[in-house]
Amino acid sequence: MSAGVLVHWVVTHCVAGDAAFSRDGKRIYALGEIDTRPAVQEIELGGRTIRDIALTQLASNDWLRGITCSDEGRIFCTTKGSLWSFDPGSGALTKIRDAPSGTNFWRVAFDPKLHATFVTTDDREAPLFMFRKEDEWIPVRMRRHPNPSCPVFSASGELFFSEYGDLWHGEIQTDTFDGEDHFSVAAYRYVPLATQETENASPSEIGVADIGVSREAIYVQLSRMGGSGDGWFARLPRPVPKRTNEQSLDLLYKPNERLPVYQKSLSSLKILGEDSRAGQIAVSPDERRVYYVMHGKHWLVTNGKTEELRLTEK
Repeated sequence: MSAGVLVHWVVTHCVAGDAAFSRDGKRIYALGEIDTRPAVQEIELGGRTIRDIALTQLASNDWLRGITCSDEGRIFCTTKGSLWSFDPGSGALTKIRDAPSGTNFWRVAFDPKLHATFVTTDDREAPLFMFRKEDEWIPVRMRRHPNPSCPVFSASGELFFSEYGDLWHGEIQTDTFDGEDHFSVAAYRYVPLATQETENASPSEIGVADIGVSREAIYVQLSRMGGSGDGWFARLPRPVPKRTNEQSLDLLYKPNERLPVYQKSLSSLKILGEDSRAGQIAVSPDERRVYYVMHGKHWLVTNGKTEELRLTEK
């Protein structure tokens, strides 16, 4: 090994959470930290290198909560109080907007079908917003289940998210009233993955904390909800959407239709490893490659074949 080059066998600065491929599929951007300070990790797949980009504009007690890349190659990320765009070349963050008063931002995801970016919040009355231009801020209606978490979109615009630990599958629907477009979430629980309990003790519930969707499979990180420790990394088949005659997603399942879906999805779930710090799942725009971190190592799945990424610091 040449002087000054260190093989990155172990992830030394990562935090469990979000990651995203660049639009051209050549790089991966993941949430990270440098000596407990917020940072972004940039992985260059061609040269198998990794570098940590310090986010000097953020306070030492602040951190990124989500990151995504648009079809124009723009990188958006969230902190608790703000939505930002990120320039990997300079490491600069440009603020797009602050969270509404009394509200915190969480994750961010890009829908290639609508060419829109979606941001989740902790406001039960307005948990999801979208924008296509930076001066837009459009509420997305989500009835009865106001706690969407870690949303991701497939290349075809299918929506996957966690709602109190369970894995959901759906889409964004558009309706036009008085000449204006109105957006809402249409989704159903695809697989009940949350382990729920109540006890006069610290919570031991486990649920979906991170999601990645390739052409054929869904990768999920199952983590403790409301505490640290305990986690499993898993994979299961991607659902085949059931459509109505109008080609919208069919959500009107009777129990004799819904229960077999649960049985099939649960029986096909495969635990890949036990690791509370696994995650940082990212899927390439063509859905052929999946990146994730598990057991302190970087992994890349290409057309179903898994390899360890041995990265050198840049």
